[in-house]
Order: sequence, then structure tokens, then C-alpha cells
Amino acid sequence: MVAGVGDGNMTTPALDVLTAAAKNGIVVVRSTRLASGITLRNNEVNDDEKGFVASGELNPAKSRVLLQLALTQTNDPIRIQKMFYEY
Repeated sequence: MVAGVGDGNMTTPALDVLTAAAKNGIVVVRSTRLASGITLRNNEVNDDEKGFVASGELNPAKSRVLLQLALTQTNDPIRIQKMFYEY
């Protein structure tokens, strides 16, 4: 889970570390720490390529709770992304 700037963006070193983590099976959710706004999938970061989940309208705290609940069911980022779309 990363609370980035703008559309859930981060520095290149952070992006590299989280990409490696996602490739090793760790679910990475991008969210924004801004007071308002949404984190769109594949907007400024290629989530499909990196294996990330975009939080959409959920802030970091809500994203964390949904991720915790999702991980009780699966660790598949594609299925978890669907949960973020639904909830």
C-alpha cells in the first residue's frame, strides 16, 4: 500500500522497489494522500505492467481496510482490483 502524491505517484526508486515486490507476489495498492481526488488505473503509472492495484476513490485508510479484507479471500491483484471497483 502506497499513499503517493497526485494520482498515487511516487519516486522512481520507490516505483522500482514496489514493482519488484509485486512481481514477487506482494499486492501493491496505489492511493493518493491528497485531500481529494481519485487514483485512476493506468493513468500515470502502468498498473497492468507493474501488477499494481489502483484505489480509485478510496483514500489510503479506506484502501488499507479493503486490502486487508481482500487478502482474506485472495492475493490475486486482478481479483483485488475488481473488489476496489465494486466497493
